Amino acid sequence: MEQNSGIKGRRKERIRNLLDENPEAAAPPLFTLTDNVTSYKEWGLGERSEIHTGPEPDPELLWKQQRGGWMDEGGGGGTPRFAAGFIRRTVASVLVFGAVWGIFMSREPWAVKAQDFITDVLSNDMDFAAAQVWYEAHFNGAPSFIPIFGEDEVPAQKVNASHTLSAPLEGSIVRAFASTLKGVEIMPLDDSSGNVTVKSVDTGRVLSVSKEAQGGIRVVVRHTGNITAEYGHLSGTRLSADDWVQSGDTVGWMQETESQDSPLLFFAIMKDKTYIDPAEVVSFD
Repeated sequence: MEQNSGIKGRRKERIRNLLDENPEAAAPPLFTLTDNVTSYKEWGLGERSEIHTGPEPDPELLWKQQRGGWMDEGGGGGTPRFAAGFIRRTVASVLVFGAVWGIFMSREPWAVKAQDFITDVLSNDMDFAAAQVWYEAHFNGAPSFIPIFGEDEVPAQKVNASHTLSAPLEGSIVRAFASTLKGVEIMPLDDSSGNVTVKSVDTGRVLSVSKEAQGGIRVVVRHTGNITAEYGHLSGTRLSADDWVQSGDTVGWMQETESQDSPLLFFAIMKDKTYIDPAEVVSFD
């Protein structure tokens, strides 16, 4: 212990002697400043003879002057401007229009299916009531960002009733569906005389107009809801393939002949490629 104390004492004495010999070493400067002080705006610009003391430029003014050379979005250099985006959207619209036009001009089986799908989508209105019921069932309320769902005048109700088609003419069924499993034959009312007008049961597109083996004319119309109707035993029609008809429009007419006092209308309905009883979807009362 005494030896260690002697060593420490000798070290302190040596340091005191060094400080007494060189008084300036007691407080050495940490750093020194040069006479020419450079501001932060001049870093990296090299030596300048004078410092600019004018007002700094307005950043908003610089942005307005230079924004013409900037991209509309982001700064990656690959984003198209408005003109390029507009041209791209126009080209895409033309291609879609050309594809749909080509589908409707084709008579291939796949094209007919595509035509039916497009027709159904464009002909049927969106069922907003069913959508509102679904939102209320899953989210406990209709979405407020859709204005039509905010109306409280009529409460939303589930609609399960199927679409009822109008009758092609006023009359009674004289040959039931069970006898042929294809269609029914309808006799016009007794007070009907002369030409009997046959009307379309719903909106649709004419698929074909052909001659029957018995000499009559048969018109096949593709209606909404995957329903295809056949109007047979007609005496005449002004329709042709690809014509459009609305509900109640004239499909054709029937005339009395010498061999048959009262003409009969053959009427058939096919749903999903299967014949069904027309009395199930059409009211003949």
